[in-house]
This record gives sequence, structure tokens and C-alpha cells, in this order.
Amino acid sequence: MSDPAVSVVIPVYNRADRVGDAIESVQSQTIDDWELILVNDGSADGSGDVIDEYAATDSRIHALHHDENRGISAARNTGIDAATGEYVCPLDSDDRFHPEKLDRQLSSVRSLPDDYCGCYTAGVSYDADGDRIETIRTGASGDLWPEVLVRHDFRPHSSHMVRRSCLDAIGGYDTDLARGVDWDIAIRLARRYKIGFLDEVLVERHFADDNVSGDPIAGNPAYQVAIREQLREKYADAFAAYPRVGRRFDARLARHRGLAALDAGNRWQALRQFTRAARLEPTLEHALLVPISVGGLSVYQRVSAWRREQTCLGRGS
Repeated sequence: MSDPAVSVVIPVYNRADRVGDAIESVQSQTIDDWELILVNDGSADGSGDVIDEYAATDSRIHALHHDENRGISAARNTGIDAATGEYVCPLDSDDRFHPEKLDRQLSSVRSLPDDYCGCYTAGVSYDADGDRIETIRTGASGDLWPEVLVRHDFRPHSSHMVRRSCLDAIGGYDTDLARGVDWDIAIRLARRYKIGFLDEVLVERHFADDNVSGDPIAGNPAYQVAIREQLREKYADAFAAYPRVGRRFDARLARHRGLAALDAGNRWQALRQFTRAARLEPTLEHALLVPISVGGLSVYQRVSAWRREQTCLGRGS
């Protein structure tokens, strides 16, 4: 048999209760030109047995196992190393593909010029109760460098379809990073290649109560600060080469530091950080954070939820 066109890679860590839905969303694709590689990253909840059962009943599914937990980057890299498809699609164990995802995206990515690494699609997110949160449709495409350092527009990550040769060329996922690996891989791909966008909702993101990024609406401010601090250090050379980009990045880092301060109940520190954000990048959004700091994090969360709701309504999604 010839190699499949697409290799879907799902890293699995303690997701025995939900990885089956992700697997079945791949099995439900309208094309058969795919393989699914599941990587059990040292789970302790029976996830390994679950993925072995699926692999035993479908020859297109392959189950791999780490003896111990090595982290999501290592699990993704193990899957990529085993992949035989021309294109790789990452899929988080909480997420789902729409049935036509691979078919529609494969047609799109094959039409792109050679200087494109691949493409991504729009998506929709749901909270732990199954309520719709927002439509994720950034629309960014083409040359995203160096804007990708400021805005992580190459998302949702589970919507990616990227040539395996491009992932190999940049060395796969960075195993030295404990968090923010999705943004980091987007940065390194955008530094060398252009990126396409397919304006169709073909992926569902499902936030569980134990997601490390925190509340699906407001996020986890401390987690966001940690991501940005490590990226600030890793890409110091790029920020030095693009000082205006560096200022915008630092403004958003200050914004998240302010939100983390609000979360910790330190409104004075939050006010200082929001003032710094407004000075570095004088936008209306940053200016509004200053009075919002008086009300605390709950006020910011309500405003964020309202804005997301208006965005979804405005786009008819």
C-alpha cells in the first residue's frame, strides 16, 4: 500500500475519558487517505489501553507509548517521526475534526505555492459544559513574520495541515519549552515559510476543567505571562531586530502581568502594568484597562465575555 497523504498526530496524556471522540472524528472523515498516530505520553489513567483498542480494530491507526511522561512536545515529535504522510495534522485529544476537514484542507493546501508550509482553518470552541464560546477566525495568511511574534494568529493549532518536510526542517517541536509550544512552532514556521488560511470552520476545540491555559474565556493570566516571558527570552534577537514589534510585545506582556496581578488581588500592581501597556502601545483597549483595574478581574472577565459574544453575533457564527 502507498503512503497516505495525511498523518494525523494525537498526543495523549490522561485522556481516557475523551480521546475516543477525537479518534472517531478522524475515522469519520469523508476521505480515507490518512493515517492516525496516537502517542500515549506515560498516562496513568488507562489511556494506553484505550488507544490500543482503537489500533487493534483499524489498520490505519497506530498506537505508540512513552514509558514515562516526557511532555507534549516530545509526544508530538514521536508522532511526527513515525508519520509517513506528506502532510501532518496535529489534533489535541480534547478537540474534534469536522468530517470534511481533511478533504477540504488537502485540496486547499495542494493549491498553494511552494513557499507555503501549509494552511490552517477556522474553528469553534466550547466550554466544559458544551456551551459555545467563540468562533476562531483570524484570517491571517501569507507572510506572517514578524507579526507572529506579537499575535498568535496561526490557530487553532488542531486546524493545522503542514508539510512534514517543513516540520523536519525546523526541527519539530521544542522539547525545552514547558508551555506555549503551539505558538512557538507557529513562530518558527512563519520565520521560514508563508502560511495559508482556509476560511471554513472545520475544527472544534473543547475546553475541559483541567486545561492548563485556564478559563476558556479569560484564560489563566499567570500562564499567559509565563508563555510570553519564555518567548521574550528565546526570540530576543528577533525583538532586537524589530524594535517596534518588541514594544508591542512588551505592551501585551505588561497587560497580562496586570491581569495576573488582578487575579492575585493586587490592584495597585495591576494599575502600574496597565499604565505601562498603554504607554508602550497606546490603543483604546489598553487605555480601557486602566479604569477596569479598579473593578478587579471579574469586571475584565465580564467585558471579555461580552466582546466575544458580540464578535460571534457580528459574524453570524
